[in-house]
Amino acid sequence: MTCSLELALDRAEGALLRVLGTIERRGWNVVAVNAATHADAYAVRVTLDGARDAQILCRQLERLVDVRQVRLVGADEAARCA
Repeated sequence: MTCSLELALDRAEGALLRVLGTIERRGWNVVAVNAATHADAYAVRVTLDGARDAQILCRQLERLVDVRQVRLVGADEAARCA
């Protein structure tokens, strides 16, 4: 299954690396990464491929210190992480 995540991250050292590392350790393959910087945040869109539940990945990413928001987009445009 392919899906995309949109994340808002604090502009902190290593924030993007922590997110990507968590994604890979949870069994997902990163297909594409698109990131833009704003005054105090990163806007990141990550396209993933994997067979696991994407909602669980969203909840795991939300627990990371520098993650402000995670939104699941893709097959189900209305799906959002709590």
